[in-house]
Amino acid sequence: MKKLFFAMMAIATVLSACKSNKDIKADPDADNAAKWTAEQKASIENIKAIEGSDGHLFEMTYTADYKLPELMKSDCGSIEESLVRLYSTLLPNSRILLTSASTQGVGCSTFSSACSDGGYVLGRNYDYPVKGSYYIVVRTAPEKGYKSIGIADVSTLLANPDPKNPFSTVRNQEITLFAPFSILDGMNEKGFMCSFMQLEYESTMQDRGKTKMVNNWILRILLDNCETVSEAIAMMDQFDIRSVFQKEDMDLHYILADAYGDRAIVEYVANEMHVLRAPELIGEDAPYVMSTNFYLTPGRRVDRETGLWEKNELGYWRFDQLCHSLKNNPCPSRAEAMDYMKNVRIVYNDQDEIEAIKRKGQDPEKFENWSWMSLWSSVYNSKNLTMDVCIRENYDKKFSFILK
Repeated sequence: MKKLFFAMMAIATVLSACKSNKDIKADPDADNAAKWTAEQKASIENIKAIEGSDGHLFEMTYTADYKLPELMKSDCGSIEESLVRLYSTLLPNSRILLTSASTQGVGCSTFSSACSDGGYVLGRNYDYPVKGSYYIVVRTAPEKGYKSIGIADVSTLLANPDPKNPFSTVRNQEITLFAPFSILDGMNEKGFMCSFMQLEYESTMQDRGKTKMVNNWILRILLDNCETVSEAIAMMDQFDIRSVFQKEDMDLHYILADAYGDRAIVEYVANEMHVLRAPELIGEDAPYVMSTNFYLTPGRRVDRETGLWEKNELGYWRFDQLCHSLKNNPCPSRAEAMDYMKNVRIVYNDQDEIEAIKRKGQDPEKFENWSWMSLWSSVYNSKNLTMDVCIRENYDKKFSFILK
């Protein structure tokens, strides 16, 4: 009798399993995964969650060929064109699963200076609405280019991610194959470092007869090809730069720094490139530069709505705070550099931000974009080739990476 009971239980278990498998819906995008190359599959498979990051931070060693030399010739002047080109170049046999991407602005703070630990540092805060939850540290080692490390926010690209495993579906796995082009700050093996920040002004739309390049791809191009700031500036001038935010009438400007102590801010005014070093930024030849979210080119350093330098507005007080910190200590350690970024973070539900919204006649409770925070703070060091990251304003926990 006991044997019969266990036999009946076994049959029930098998039938239950069969029913469950039948009820499980197949991934509708599975046909795309079958067309990935072996190296693309390997790159996806080695994505790992960083322990202690509460499911927010991941690391990916990208071993596949992301075909940058070919893409640099592709004449991509809009986000739609760049997505189509990525698919046709990296996934030529796949259905296009991603036809658009969020182009909401990124309010950030950056600086670069000498480092008391040796070499030079670049610090960066990535400020974005709190809904951004998934970030990937991307390592690349192109056959014809420099090795690099950088960090990408893939939150805006993922579709209905499972919080326990945001890359569980084929579509969301495929998004990571574009990760080298999604980085927002980074450093290469030569100690060259770069990042970009948002500008809420007219979009750059150069038209000089050169190859069009959407401006969020510039970091990838510079990290793979440049050792110095001078090389980076010359490389940028090879393209007609087009703003990825052109539909929203916004733009980007850049911070560049190298292992030789050169550093600069690059921005575009009326479609012309301007290279700014310390004298143009703060009126003296200081050993540091900084930038937030307003134009720094002389004659354009004003608020779009008021025409005034309103130091109580977010971009201006962050710039002033960085300037103050660097004047007091122009050669911070890596730890002190992270403290500088902590001091200019956009605090979630920050009262200053609420007041700034009220001054514009808006109700913070109805203002969709007011709940921002510094999703990550990163500090790169050109000598040790290290990258320190604190996420979601938790500065008591630091994640460190080395570009080997």
